[in-house]
Amino acid sequence: MNIRFLETFVTVAGLGSFRAAAEQLNISQATVSSRISALETELGVNLFDREFHATRITVAGALILDKAQDILATERKLRLTLSDPGKAAGRVRLGLVTSIVHTWFCDLMEEIARCYPRLEMELTIEPTSNIAVTFDRGGLDMLLTTQETQGEQIACVELPPLPMGWFGPAGMRDEALTLADIITGPLITFTRNSRPHANIVALFSEQGLRPSMVHCVTSISAIARLTERGLGVATLPRGCDLAGPGLCELQVDARLPDLPLFCVWRRNSDAAIYEAIADLARTCAEAHRTASLSKAKTET
Repeated sequence: MNIRFLETFVTVAGLGSFRAAAEQLNISQATVSSRISALETELGVNLFDREFHATRITVAGALILDKAQDILATERKLRLTLSDPGKAAGRVRLGLVTSIVHTWFCDLMEEIARCYPRLEMELTIEPTSNIAVTFDRGGLDMLLTTQETQGEQIACVELPPLPMGWFGPAGMRDEALTLADIITGPLITFTRNSRPHANIVALFSEQGLRPSMVHCVTSISAIARLTERGLGVATLPRGCDLAGPGLCELQVDARLPDLPLFCVWRRNSDAAIYEAIADLARTCAEAHRTASLSKAKTET
């Protein structure tokens, strides 16, 4: 049953006129007549007595009028609920990379819990390539990733990038290093062929240099722990929550490229809540970036 037809019926019944109903609904009188006729055909009864000059509701019409008003009231409540993301309930399957987990993701989760307390998050934390495959197969609703994604039914927005830095054990604090110094020992970085790894390879290649040894590690926490033990110089996001007293940011004469970040989701019936989460992610990423760069400037 068409909701707009019910709305037309209730309006005509309330105003007692096809013409007045047409004016209020901003449609033609012919459209009003057509909707009422279609509703009468569907219900198998006459809703209005057209034998008199004035439009008069029939007994059958009066019998269903209250129910029709209840249906319209329920529809308005439904639309109001959907228009308020704060009332969103359900589950969002989110895939993300570890760089975000150890920087601003806890801030994002706090914001989601504050704005959407009935929303349940299911998290998958893996390298970009893995979560991209899962997303393509329909196993994830959203991504916080380092790879831009294109598609007719896919939304992809760029987030503020992560500042990256060189890190070493506490004993290397205050040392001024060059790229040539870095390549004399092991380098610890992200998964092979990942965006951070590719950026490192390109940086050294531009200078005609090649590291003597590169350890590629999936886990950022493992990278931090290995670096604290003095097993190499690492590349890590600035302001990550793994930077303790045993780990320090190094002064190197070559700046690491920022790590690009993107939020990706499907354009489906839940797209409004996905977009709202993306807006929160943008705010959290920008706040982290600003704080990280400000701290680095103060320390230098």
